Amino acid sequence: MKKFFVLILAFVALFTQDALAQDKPAQTDAQKAEAKARREQLMLTRLELLKTELELNDEQYAKFEPVYRRFRSEISKVTSMNREARTKRADITNENALKVLSARLTNTIMTSAVKQRYIYLFAEVIEPVKVMTLYRVDDRISREAQKVMKYRQTATQLDSK
Repeated sequence: MKKFFVLILAFVALFTQDALAQDKPAQTDAQKAEAKARREQLMLTRLELLKTELELNDEQYAKFEPVYRRFRSEISKVTSMNREARTKRADITNENALKVLSARLTNTIMTSAVKQRYIYLFAEVIEPVKVMTLYRVDDRISREAQKVMKYRQTATQLDSK
């Protein structure tokens, strides 16, 4: 469990730096390349964690990795499409609350559809019990990442005051 938490912290630290870098108005080619390299490192960290948690051998991992990369890519596209869903709690007003809620529910529905579609794709490369574990661990990674990102954003805001 400690190893899992340490990997999540490393994962989130890299992710948070990338997310904070995206708040800047325009990125140079070097910054874009650096952000891309960080995202790839995050994916490798996530894959290594899943390999350990799912107890995949090298053969299973070789089949699993490309499917998981496509899965994460689709999830990322779905969640980044809808800007209203990413509205911060402090920025929600009576005028935009229902729009934000609708956008968030739409994201939930769309990510669930992607997850539903990938159940059988994952089952072709790993055992069904491991597919269940995959979804549980992937959700846990995402929840922990959100907690750490929220903490780091709060700390950054306090530092800037």
